[in-house]
Parts: sequence; structure tokens; C-alpha cells
Amino acid sequence: MKKKMMLLCFLLLFTSGCATIQNTSYEDLISTSVSSNVHITNIARAGYKYYLPKGLRLLRQEGSNEILSDKKSIYYLYVDYISYFNKIKEEYVPKENVVYSQKIENGDLFGYLEIKNTSNDKYFIEIMYNYAKIEVIVEKEEAKKSVAYAMSILSSINYQDTVLTSLMGEDILKSNEVQHNIFETAQTESGYLEIVEEYGQYEEKEEIVDPDFIRR
Repeated sequence: MKKKMMLLCFLLLFTSGCATIQNTSYEDLISTSVSSNVHITNIARAGYKYYLPKGLRLLRQEGSNEILSDKKSIYYLYVDYISYFNKIKEEYVPKENVVYSQKIENGDLFGYLEIKNTSNDKYFIEIMYNYAKIEVIVEKEEAKKSVAYAMSILSSINYQDTVLTSLMGEDILKSNEVQHNIFETAQTESGYLEIVEEYGQYEEKEEIVDPDFIRR
């Protein structure tokens, strides 16, 4: 019952704002997301689909790199087609010298959540799961909502093996990509800031997503 209530809150958060999220631990937020059986998508790309929650908008997409935003923060999403296709797996070792560090495991899927302090007293969040990664810098009070946003996206990614096999054969996936190692966390937030500076300026190319258009 608790998981069902959390999942409902998780889905309603992005339109109504759910206080339960703020009162929930990071561990429970992750657990609820990865254990949910909700598989809906509203964004389709070459080789994969994912769900963009209400409250987030797409600013720019280039290959496997996407820049998303809410009213306060910029989210960098990178989908690692190559590692997924080759079924690469690396173990994450939780750290003690950061704000929060957690290994994520769910069957064959794996990843991590790592949160660090920034130089301007915010949180730099790196969350990797399902062969994709999201990075975001947020005010501390926004951290749990941002983790919920990120996990909603990452856990919804649905890879299309047939399409990826074709694209790999044509060598398309290996070109025009920003190199990003999803298995390693950053020492500082500088790399994220460089990416946002490069991609985040294209707000005039914002892609409008109909939140009622859902693919299953």
C-alpha cells in the first residue's frame, strides 16, 4: 500500500506538488521509482523512448544529448546507446565524502545517485540508471523533487533493440555524440556547467510536448 501511494504521489507531483516527496528519503524515492510497473512514454527518439513529466520542458535535443528545464533548473540528460547495446556493466562504490551516495540495483538494471555541495552552496546531483544519466544543479530544498524528476525519466527509458541494431550497423550512433562517461561521477560541476552553457542557450528551439500524448 505504501508503494502504491508513493507511486501515485510520484506521478501527481509534477502537476500538483506533493508534500510526500519532501518527507521521503532519497532511498525510498529511488526504490519506489525502480519498482514501479508504470511504462508510459511521450518522447520518441531513434532507438529509444522516454517519459517527460509535466513540469519539465525540452530545450534542445542533439543525438543522445538533451537539455531539459523546469522553472528553476537546467537538466542535462545523456543516453548511452553504446553501453546499452554492448551490455557494459560497472560497479558503483558508495562514497562517504559527499552529501549523499547510493548504489541503485534492480534486476539487470543498475546505477547510482550522488549528491555533492557546489561552490555556491547548492547541490550538484548526478543520477545514472538504465544506461542513461542526468546531471543538475539545484537549490538544496529542490533536491528531492529533482531526484524524482530524474528517476521518472531514467526508469521510463525504453530501448528499441531492432532500431539500435540497425543504427549500430550503419555506424550512426558513433558519430555526432558528446562523449560522456555515465559510469563515472564528476569531480566538480564544471563539466555540467560547460554543457549547459553550450546547449542551454537555445531556448528559442524549445520543443513543445503535449503532456496528454502518451505512448505505451
